[in-house]
Amino acid sequence: MANVWKAANTVCKINTASNVTITSAAVLDSFFSAATSIEASMKDVTITEPMGKAEKIDLQGTDSSGYQNAEMEEKPANVAEISGTLILKGDEVIEGFIYGGGTAIAGTHTRYSPGLASVPKLAILVNLDDGTDEVSIAMDNVYFTEKDTKISGADSHFEISFTAVCLPRDFYGPEFKD
Repeated sequence: MANVWKAANTVCKINTASNVTITSAAVLDSFFSAATSIEASMKDVTITEPMGKAEKIDLQGTDSSGYQNAEMEEKPANVAEISGTLILKGDEVIEGFIYGGGTAIAGTHTRYSPGLASVPKLAILVNLDDGTDEVSIAMDNVYFTEKDTKISGADSHFEISFTAVCLPRDFYGPEFKD
């Protein structure tokens, strides 16, 4: 029977890439330390794995079966992409990760400046674990390409809709528990 994953089984951890070194010595979720990671629930998660592309090149003439002569040209793998909505417990939870250090304003506030060159690269873990089955996907050296913040519903929690990308070599998974 197919396993139906529930949102409560999904956790997202985000850390600076410099705090995460992914190897084959341990499972993916062990590389994201609670001391340095933020943890959030996620919804509407889409992960696009890096896949190689192929493009048809038409050649002159036809083959012995009457088809157009053609070859397939392999293209490099595209970037890996994750998009979704993080549900955060409070404000100013993720800003330091996405924008880097903020600027203290009058000793009572912190202002962040999107677009600075000093933004740290991030690592993201999406872990689905229902106690029996577990699937993990990790991305390292991640760039956030979109971020929308909203205060949602009567409970007024913060939601951050985002899109982030990484190179194929920095994508790990899916990793399944045997």
